[in-house]
Amino acid sequence: MLALVSLNADPFADANAEDSGAGTKEYVHIRVQQRNGRKSLTTVQGLKKEFSYNKILKDLKKEFCCNGTVVQDPELGQVLYSPLNYFTSAMLVQFTSLFFLLLLLLLRSISCLQVIQLQGDQRKNVSSFLVQVFEAEVAEVQAWWNTERFKLTRRPYTARDVVSLRGTLRQSYASNELAKKLWRTLKSHQANGTASRTFGALDPVQVTMMAKHLDTIYVSGWQCSSTHTTSNEPGPDLADYPYDTVPNKVEHLFFAQQFHDRKQREARMSMSREQRARTPYVDYLKPIIADGDTGFGGATATVKLCKLFVERGAAGVHIEDQSSVTKKCGHMAGKVLVSVGEHINRLVAARLQFDIMGVETVLIARTDAVAANLIQTNVDSRDHQFILGCTNPRLKGRSLAGVLAEAMAVGKNGPQLQAIEDEWLSMAKLKTFSECVEDAINSLSISEDEKRQRLDEWANRSGYDKCVSYEQGRDIAERLGLENLFWDWDLPRTRDGFYRFKGSVMAAVVRGWAYAPHTDLIWMETSSPDLVECTRFAEGVNSKHPEMMLAYNLSPSFNWDASGMADDQMRDFIPRIAKLGFCWQFITLAGFHADALVVDTFARDFAGRGMLAYVERIQRQERNNGVDTLAHQRWSGANYYDKVLKTVQGGITSTAAMGKGKLPSLLLHT
Repeated sequence: MLALVSLNADPFADANAEDSGAGTKEYVHIRVQQRNGRKSLTTVQGLKKEFSYNKILKDLKKEFCCNGTVVQDPELGQVLYSPLNYFTSAMLVQFTSLFFLLLLLLLRSISCLQVIQLQGDQRKNVSSFLVQVFEAEVAEVQAWWNTERFKLTRRPYTARDVVSLRGTLRQSYASNELAKKLWRTLKSHQANGTASRTFGALDPVQVTMMAKHLDTIYVSGWQCSSTHTTSNEPGPDLADYPYDTVPNKVEHLFFAQQFHDRKQREARMSMSREQRARTPYVDYLKPIIADGDTGFGGATATVKLCKLFVERGAAGVHIEDQSSVTKKCGHMAGKVLVSVGEHINRLVAARLQFDIMGVETVLIARTDAVAANLIQTNVDSRDHQFILGCTNPRLKGRSLAGVLAEAMAVGKNGPQLQAIEDEWLSMAKLKTFSECVEDAINSLSISEDEKRQRLDEWANRSGYDKCVSYEQGRDIAERLGLENLFWDWDLPRTRDGFYRFKGSVMAAVVRGWAYAPHTDLIWMETSSPDLVECTRFAEGVNSKHPEMMLAYNLSPSFNWDASGMADDQMRDFIPRIAKLGFCWQFITLAGFHADALVVDTFARDFAGRGMLAYVERIQRQERNNGVDTLAHQRWSGANYYDKVLKTVQGGITSTAAMGKGKLPSLLLHT
């Protein structure tokens, strides 16, 4: 079938002498042409120039049983031409409004120099054909969405929207097969109360070694930022590296996975059945989950980033709810959240791009609401209950930003400004509006029973799950007898305009509730490996979304030895929180730290003991542990490319890299 794309143009516009030929308007002309009573010719002008005209001709001839051919016309460009003569009495075809609405969606990007010409009056046939093609694809997308894979997913757009945004060339992506594999893996772990455990991989060596033991691979933005940016400029995890940095690393590792998979297959095909039975098979094609950071900007930036991830081989992507402008590593200070609504837009943008590409890429929503202390805006009522306000009426009219501006105007800076800010914040007595209401009720000159009654009423009407707005909270407070309550969230805003935010597990839970319909997993970033926090978060999210999968960062930023856990508790931490629903757990930077540890300790030893250090620390350990890189030539694919050379040269080659008699027997080449 012919697949077309949508047109943002007016198909009802009148044709005239200036645009009836090649034309310049962005709409599609469907005309019937006749000459002296002879048979008619139908033309469709304005289709995208990238179409395969030979395929279109083949489809239309088969569908309508008419003749035609492809010719070049100096006036009209490439033309599908029938041998019948035609005249100039062009008539714009008048179809029903339904057809024009569908055609509006079908034919977006046009080229004025391309024309389809069909034998006979094919106007109704053409309209039906175009409508059927579009509707069939819409139905296909809707059926896909109705599968078990997306039963928990909610979309604010329709299948028709998705099809209208697709191109004419239907493509498939290798990453989609791994995305399906990842989904099956995670759902299996969730059902069994276990977890996929992995860590951030730096290079092809690590990703292939991990394949023997782990069922997923992680690509960390932090590791890429510090070791391998597109610009080759290292730095901390501030999301200021080029936005194709992580997709490029994904491609680097995905190519390695595919190569080692090909290499293994060739090797096993060369073995006898007995040899294959004795040789363990390694699944090198482990799904890659990539760090999408904050989406690197607005919705369109997120869309483009996700497109790169799919093309480069990512099976899953996570996106966090920090501001892309002020992004910090999850275990740094100064984190600024975006509103709940803005992050939902990011998740929807990512899902839309996956839908346009027809892939099932796993989407993970990360929230930094536990440790964040600032938020970009107060526009979303779901954030209001966590925003801090000044409760000291003596500071009315004396905003922190204004006080600091006055101090800077008289030459104060650095530590002086910090001291002024610290003093102001101490005087402000910052509280959430709920805390302010509760304190005000407790200070009323009423009986303890009456206080308890009012506190209970406030709690019932303003609970976390209610997400009442500040305005609604004011109304409730006034009905509880709290008129003229002083609380101002604008006074403590930073010089950058950010609002003060009280991070907590409940703030993360509320965001988890909001993100759940738009994501496949939810990740709560924490500041310590706290089993109590994990339990509260899991129970909170599952209270509204019991089937939601959870993710956890087993961060190397934690001082695990200072966590209060004994060794056996550390060993059991992963399986314990897996039973809570954390079915994907990962050490973001373990590849980085393992690399540093091995190289640092070996370099120090090598400097003193020379080759004995290498043999003891590396070569013997590779042999004792069965590490593939002991025979590094074979690992790198020398045998595989010998097979390629032999295949090219008829089964024999004199230049085989692993040829017999060419290498000393002491070399580790087999």
